[in-house]
This record gives sequence, C-alpha cells and structure tokens, in this order.
Amino acid sequence: MSNVATLYVRNVPADVYAELQAWADESGRSVNAEMLALLERERAAKRSRRGWLDGLTQMSSELGLTSEDGELAIQAIREHRDAAS
Repeated sequence: MSNVATLYVRNVPADVYAELQAWADESGRSVNAEMLALLERERAAKRSRRGWLDGLTQMSSELGLTSEDGELAIQAIREHRDAAS
C-alpha cells in the first residue's frame, strides 16, 4: 500500500470512541481497522444509492416523465395514504 494517506481525527466524543472501540473488540479488529471498515461500508452504500438513483433517473427519462408527473404521483400517494388513515 504505497499510495495511502494518514488521517487524524481530533475531538472525538468519548461515547463515540467507546462505541467504536466496542465494535472493534467485537470484530477482532483494531480501532483503526474498524474505522477503515466503517468508511468502506459507507462508501459502498453511497455507491449503491447513487447507482439506484442513476437507474431511476434513466428510467424516468426513457419513459418521458417530467417533474410534473412526479408531483402528481406524490399527490396521489398522499391522498391514498390520508384516505386510509
């Protein structure tokens, strides 16, 4: 790993650090390794959410939907939800 950076995090609240330490202990990792794992999971989740949004945008474009169509759909969902209450 020749192309890595060093990151220092200051002013971590004690309760946040304690929780991170507990997670690290549970997984058998160091606090550093646990933090890297958390960052990578968040990065993967963000990529997944972005892929979903890109797919939805593409589908909307292919169907020729407009923002007005979206507003109508939101209104219909709200009316249905309110009627069920």
